[in-house]
Amino acid sequence: MKKLLKSFCVLSLLVIFAATANAAGMIKDYHAYRIKGQNIRRVVPVVDNILSREIAVKKLARNAYYATYDGEHYYMKFYPALRDTDVYIVSDASYDKDNNDVTAFFKSQNYMYETLEDKEAYKEYKFDFIDYARSGALDGLFTLPDGLKPLKKGMNKLNDKLSKGNEKTSAIPYSEDKDPIDLTCVDSVEYYNSAANVTVTVNEYRLKNKENKYVHAFEYIVKNNSNSDIKVEKVYSERLAGLKDITTSTFVDLDKLDVADNLGVPLAIATGGLSLGFTVANNVRLGMVIKEATRFAHSLPENYDLKANSSMRILCMKFKDDPKPLQFTVKKLGQTYQFTY
Repeated sequence: MKKLLKSFCVLSLLVIFAATANAAGMIKDYHAYRIKGQNIRRVVPVVDNILSREIAVKKLARNAYYATYDGEHYYMKFYPALRDTDVYIVSDASYDKDNNDVTAFFKSQNYMYETLEDKEAYKEYKFDFIDYARSGALDGLFTLPDGLKPLKKGMNKLNDKLSKGNEKTSAIPYSEDKDPIDLTCVDSVEYYNSAANVTVTVNEYRLKNKENKYVHAFEYIVKNNSNSDIKVEKVYSERLAGLKDITTSTFVDLDKLDVADNLGVPLAIATGGLSLGFTVANNVRLGMVIKEATRFAHSLPENYDLKANSSMRILCMKFKDDPKPLQFTVKKLGQTYQFTY
């Protein structure tokens, strides 16, 4: 009982401290919209064209923008939502969510839109912002410092050390997975290589567990449209996420950071790493992560025989901050073809 009262007192003091932090640029608004019937590949070029003429707006990586107007700071990022497009906005100034520059833009383009109700999407977008703000790229917007940064660096160094000289790999040998994918598809795009007569469909999925903060799952469906067999000699990527990567990130990403971020106050610093409430045990959460991610952690195929008029499926994980494409080398009737998607 005494411990509970002590924790309550600490929490109360932290809330008081957070209230005083408003003067230092405390974030006042998180909000998101969904543009209906407009894919992100149609929306972003329009946005780029308009905002390129605004000197107060800075284009960030991965469809994100940052602007400062009269001492007020605004962050905006566009996300694929399959056939729709999501827009996530953060500001240290209060504004009318139903009538502002963003909704005016929607109306000027005759976009149908609605307030975002997808809780999982909202949660992901908020983490992306917090992670980006911690990098120092959004000067002026207050957010929780990453109290676990030294631990994350230490875990990564340990993993690198253990990997050196070890012939074993964390990647599981490739085998084609034909089971349905019970995940939310956030984007889908189809490519066609006319020279090889091959169609590649790339589907991007949101994972259900905490590794989704760092990676998304990808499904590649490679279809041989010709009447001749194809040898998929090699599939390569400059950077993919493996089990080691996501288990390290998830292990050090403790629940207290989620609670603190949602409250919008710097609780984790003062608590020194103590949990703020009842949470799922780390080993259980890690087990859930591994179970989900293992399916997408197989190595890429080599020397795979793709029969005429048939398809193959490749599953993988990519880091959200810098997703790299897959590079294909295939041979058909003695001719070698290379393409990247």
